[in-house]
Amino acid sequence: MRFLFVVSSNPFSKDYATILKLTKELVKKGEVIIFFTGNGAYYTIRPETEEFKKLGARLLFCSHSAHQRGIKEPLPFFESSSTYNLSRIMLECDKVLSFN
Repeated sequence: MRFLFVVSSNPFSKDYATILKLTKELVKKGEVIIFFTGNGAYYTIRPETEEFKKLGARLLFCSHSAHQRGIKEPLPFFESSSTYNLSRIMLECDKVLSFN
């Protein structure tokens, strides 16, 4: 199965722990993709988010959202993407969860 999390909440919200727990369990069942957009773009500069990558999740972020928030250099384990790409990925995933 393919799972997609769309994260638009900031990294200091209660969602971080929930996303981490879900990722730990769902990577056992298939592919996990986490797409950060809006205020979720701030995850791209938080070193603790490497935990998601170490668990096996694919980490993408909206480059436009990052630019709007003045993020010039996201951490190297994030992939630059777009909301257009997000719409294509959504069609390919079995389950989509949104955190905002």
